[in-house]
Amino acid sequence: MQLRRRLALQGGGFALLLLAAFSGSLYWGIASQRQQDQRTELRQLAGSAAAQLPLIAHETREAEGRAKFRAGPRLIDSPTLQQQRLQWFDAQGALLSEQGGLTVPSLSGQPAGALASARGIRVPSRALWQRWPGGMSLWQPVDSQAERLGYVRVALSDQAARADLSRLKRGLLLGGVVTVLAALLVGRRMLRMAFLPLQRQVSALQRFTADASHELRHPLTALRTQLAAVPPELRQQPALAWGELDGLSRRMGELLDDLLLLARQEQAGLDGPLSTAELQEFDLLELLEDLLRCYAPQAAARSVRLQLSPDPATQSVPFRGQSEPLLRLFTNLLLNAIRHSPEGGTVSLQVSRAGRLIRVTVADQGPGIPLQEREQVFERFWSGTDRGGHSGLGLAIGRAIARRHGGELRIGESRTGRCELVVELPPTDAL
Repeated sequence: MQLRRRLALQGGGFALLLLAAFSGSLYWGIASQRQQDQRTELRQLAGSAAAQLPLIAHETREAEGRAKFRAGPRLIDSPTLQQQRLQWFDAQGALLSEQGGLTVPSLSGQPAGALASARGIRVPSRALWQRWPGGMSLWQPVDSQAERLGYVRVALSDQAARADLSRLKRGLLLGGVVTVLAALLVGRRMLRMAFLPLQRQVSALQRFTADASHELRHPLTALRTQLAAVPPELRQQPALAWGELDGLSRRMGELLDDLLLLARQEQAGLDGPLSTAELQEFDLLELLEDLLRCYAPQAAARSVRLQLSPDPATQSVPFRGQSEPLLRLFTNLLLNAIRHSPEGGTVSLQVSRAGRLIRVTVADQGPGIPLQEREQVFERFWSGTDRGGHSGLGLAIGRAIARRHGGELRIGESRTGRCELVVELPPTDAL
């Protein structure tokens, strides 16, 4: 289940990354093309306006000759020219005439070599592009073969382009959301179909493990019964290793019990979370206290001190779950800590809350777990350099029980003299 969820998230993230790259490239390409089209249109307008400059200059001189009191250049405005502005200037930079209703800013960032006129007007002596929030303009000198006739300035609004780009952005965003959701739904279905044969094989393997463990218990029980019935005089014969047979049969029984428990927990995890009928209400802190009292003699045999350190503000830890599996989980962790602690060491159980999570940390003073083995220790039958005679299923069983309760078993701090195994359980209302 977790692998399928992780693959779905990774696939969705990869699809989102590709979609973002495609949308960004498409938007940038269209925006660049619209800007290039606007520049082309401004060049065409500047060419048309430059062709009209001699006529406008002539009409202006005639008008000034007839009416010296003329107030200034005329502004020709019409509804069809609201999104543009055309201006004609003489060679000294004085405004002759203009058309259009678009508001344009004054020329800024004038380059070196500006032309100064007698009227104190400074104008750029070469072509100049100017862009501002709302439009773009082109300042263009107009020359004849012998002299400079003047200048033209044409400007266009980019309101329509910005509106188109805004609609494109909304469309890409909406299309991206729909595409990601569709990819997640389709990917989830495809992953479910792809994992179905694997789940069947895993379930079959777990059923086989459970059935084999269950069936092997009967002949093993009969064997142990026969060994227990051996007369004492036969047990004392050195040629017959009755003690070794007892030990081997006992270890085999423990191994079969562990395999059966692990198979049941993993099968229950595949079936889904705990149901309400399976939940029990109990005090987790009281369960840990009983556990320490039960194994105190075993720890005392190795001069190991057991210590329970609950949160000072915590008098009890109410919890709803399955007490027997959780008892097995903490028993495995406690026995593991006692086995790896040096004589005279301390094994501590710390109970705290991390947000809403209930955290139980089992710490010992053993050699720690190497970095390269921190995930391998949760695999079945993994023993590493430890040859303590255990089955190698304790931590695998513990993690299966924790995940069955919606929690997790992980390694905390691990170094020489300090090794922590952390159990994080969800709050009671989350089960």
